[in-house]
This record gives sequence, C-alpha cells and structure tokens, in this order.
Amino acid sequence: MSSKCLLIIPPNITFEAFVNPSSNSKYWMHKNGKKYGVLITDVPLGVLTISAWLKEKCDTEVRVVDFNTEIHKTWDDPQATSFHAWFEQVFIKIKQSGFEPDVIGFSSLFITGYDNLLALADVASMVFPAAFRICGGNLPTTMYREIFSDKPEAFDALCFGEGELPISELMAADDKAAYCNGSSQWVTHKNLKSGGIYQHNFISNLDDIPDLDYDCIDLTDYHLNPTIKAYTSIGDRTNYITYMGSRGCPFHCTFCAAHTVHGRKMRSFTIDRIERELSGLCDKYAPNTLVIEDDLFLWDKSWATSVLKIAQKLKLTCFFPNALALYALDRPMLEELHRTGVRQLTLAVESGSARVLKEVMKKPLKLSITNRVVEDCRDLGIYTDCNIIIGMPGETLNDIKDTREFLKSLDANWYRINVATPLAGSEMYIKAVKNGQIKGDIRMAGYKKCVVETKDFTPAQIESIAYDINLEMNFLRNSDIKYGNYERALETFENVLLLRNDHALAMYKVIECKRLMGDSQGSEALSARLQEMIDASPFWTQYFQDHALTAQDFSADSLPAELKAG
Repeated sequence: MSSKCLLIIPPNITFEAFVNPSSNSKYWMHKNGKKYGVLITDVPLGVLTISAWLKEKCDTEVRVVDFNTEIHKTWDDPQATSFHAWFEQVFIKIKQSGFEPDVIGFSSLFITGYDNLLALADVASMVFPAAFRICGGNLPTTMYREIFSDKPEAFDALCFGEGELPISELMAADDKAAYCNGSSQWVTHKNLKSGGIYQHNFISNLDDIPDLDYDCIDLTDYHLNPTIKAYTSIGDRTNYITYMGSRGCPFHCTFCAAHTVHGRKMRSFTIDRIERELSGLCDKYAPNTLVIEDDLFLWDKSWATSVLKIAQKLKLTCFFPNALALYALDRPMLEELHRTGVRQLTLAVESGSARVLKEVMKKPLKLSITNRVVEDCRDLGIYTDCNIIIGMPGETLNDIKDTREFLKSLDANWYRINVATPLAGSEMYIKAVKNGQIKGDIRMAGYKKCVVETKDFTPAQIESIAYDINLEMNFLRNSDIKYGNYERALETFENVLLLRNDHALAMYKVIECKRLMGDSQGSEALSARLQEMIDASPFWTQYFQDHALTAQDFSADSLPAELKAG
C-alpha cells in the first residue's frame, strides 16, 4: 500500500501583519468588511517539485494545502486573535475527507512565516498524531537551532538543504525516526543535542527530477498574486505558468540567502527537458506568460538565450520577478528579451552608492552599467522596475543620500524602495545578530518593516526615508509623466489605488494624468474624493502641506490655457 503525504505551505506573514496591515503595506478588503494584509501567492515550485518526486520515485499519494491561497477561500473570522482555529478547521476537513497522512511535510522559506510554521506543526500533531512531521526550505536549513529551541516537539526532523534525495531515503525507511537521527541530511532534536554535523545532498542532474506537479494545486488560486498584479505592462496578468530551470548562485551578496538551500554551484535542466516540459504545460493550460523564478537566469547567456527561443516558439512572454543581473544585460540580450515579448524588466540595482555596492553588499555591479541598461531599455521600449535596498548594516545616511541622488538621474519607470531585511542564512543576518543590530521582533521583518539598528540610523528612520524616496521617485518625479507616457502613468497610479484605495498621492497623480490627456470627465468627483483622503489622514494632510499640493491643483480654474482648451 502506498504512503500518504500532506504538504503544507504556511501563511507567509504574521497574524498581526495580516489583521493590522501597516500604513506602508498593501491590503485587501474581505467580504466581512475588514482590511487584511496581502499574502504573496507565488506558485510554490519547491512543493510542486517534491510532490512530483514523491509520486514518481516513492509511490506516494500527495495532497497540498497552501494557506496563502486557502485564506481567500475559507478565512472568515473578523474576531479571531490568531490563525489557530482556522488551521484546525482546515486540517479537520482534510481528515474528514478520509485522507490520513503518514508524513506531513512543511515548506517554509521566510522568517515572516516562522510563528505560523510552529503553530501549524502544533495543530497537525493534534489532528494527525500518528503522522511523521518534517520541514524543508530556507527557514529550517538556516534556523534549525531556533526551531528546536523554541518548540522541540514541533517536528520529528528538519531537512538540511535540497529535499529530493533526502526524502527518498526517508520514505524508504521503516523506522523514520531512527533513520533521521542517524542522517547528516536531517536535523533532529536528538542528533542536534549530540552535536550533529549536517551536509547538503545536492541532486547533480536536475533532469532526474520529474516534471512539475501542477496537478497538485488549482492554478487559478494563484491568479490573485499581488506580485504579478503589481506589474502593469503585463497584459493578461492571470494567464501564466511559473518555472525555474536552474539552481545555485556563485555570488556572495551579503543580503541574499539563496545559496543556503541550493548552493553556489550552478546546475540547470537541459534545454531539451525545458522545451518538452514547457510544451506540455502550454498544451494543458494555454498560458500567454511564463514567469521565470530562477535566482540567476543569466548565469549562462547561451543557455538563457535557448530558453528565450523556446518561449518565442511557444508564443510566451517572459516575466522575471526575481530581477535580472544587470552585468549580463548587454544590448544583444536586451534585444533577445524584447523579441520574447518582454516589455518590463525588474532590475537588481540595489543601491546608487558605489561604496555600498562594493564594500557593504559585495555586489559586482558598477553604476555605469545600471545607467547603460536603463537607457537601452528606454530605447527599446522596455519598462524598467528597479529594486533598491536601504538600511544595510555598514550603510550611512550619506550613502542613502547618494542613492537618492543617483536615482534622480536614472529615469527608470519605477522604483521598489525596500528596507534591508536580514534573511536567515545571509551574511547580513549572521553579522547583524552577532553585532546586536537586530531590534524588535525579527519575525515582523519585511521589505517595508525594518528591524536593523546601527550607530548610523534607527529602524524608524529607515522606514520613513524608504517611503519618502518611494513617494518622490515614483510619484512626484514619475518618469512616465516626464516623457509624456500619460496613459502608462495613469494605469500605474490606478493600480496603486487598487492595492491601497486611500493613497492620496496616487489619486492626485491620476487626476493630473487625466488632465494632461485632456480628460476632464469626473474630475470634480475625483478631486472631492482626493480631499476626503487628505482630510482622513494626518500623514497625507502634512505631506500635501509640505509639498504645496492641494486637491484643487487640476481644477479648471487652476489649469494653463492650453489644458483648459483640451
């Protein structure tokens, strides 16, 4: 009789961030009338891979529950003080369906899901007491000591690094506890206490991995993904498949932890394998967009170009949410991307300070390359979306000023101003912990919530500066308005309002774009709504005063003659 495995993805934000989204974070309106923080609903490629592996290699029946999508279907408790009752409700429903797992596997990548991970393990042990509980991903690989210290009974074993080969051995073991206690690929409470030494067991030939098991999820559940919806240049943002064709990263950027699970040596699927698998997915789902999740897609230009040629053949537009390495984006590569239908690129700019890039981030990038790539993209008609990180340990307020001045000269289309987040396993995390620079609850850390404090800045300063740079660069100095791309600017600002319907500056820019396009229809109502937004928020009241902006700036009486005529 085959084994049964239940694979679980915990919510990727804390309960507090869910029920009380911060003023600078995105939220969604539930039918119960409450605002809730947005959960990232990326397709869980790691779980799809493990599910396929278990089914083909281990003769295992698999079910998957992703609580990041489940929340949109079954959460409805405005009075809840934790996720606990909801977790129990979901597990009991699985049990009542007749599915009794022999193994429950949890996949956890980020520290923001830490509390949820432990809570889910606790509930699972109550509902399925006989199941062997394991966990894999970045979090257990890098924080196994903390997990077993905080809750020794939560898991029977934690996987160290990639999971395909270790889980094969685990599923074959008659005594799973004894096997894990004696394995260097599994961390247990017992072998940790006895000084266990752990090592990776990488799969050398990625083609040995079966095709992604998209059958284990409902792909339409992921069409709510705010990551995809945030990119306005993607036409149909619901008709896509997600893929990752390589593993590893040889670079040593101090803020990154990707190497902790997949290592630094690059490995990839063969081009034949990729073409066969993508062709099959296209036949089944008829997507028009391929979301490529590789950490370093351009590691080999020949391989990357071949993947793009496959996408062209299958009539797929490519999208790269993890950003592309600028050093590899020469003109020929940008032209190849353009031929693949790419009209928007996320660029890993990270900083506008040469010192920070070299000495603090250890990132091999020159600012001149950033300038050249943005100029080439503008020439080709590719929208540029730049990732920026501020608040790194070792960075100063003057460095951040340098970044701000550099961005003013760059003229990219959009900037994602993120606060430096100490990801478990990264050099930044290790040093920040060692130097006592983590302030507050690190589980609340996120790209908008700062938990790092140094002699140069406080977390509150970094959060304030990050938001101020965001407002200046994306709204007050918006390059689409500067270059007369009013329709695209309008779509961008309207998209912001979909994610935050109280964003007064976005409404201000919507009104401005409409006026610049000669569209005065409904302007009085929009101006009235803007005034309500300003009056309802002390922040926006002060911001508009500080920048000499008013809700009536684009009324008919205040417009130049040429716009009045339009």
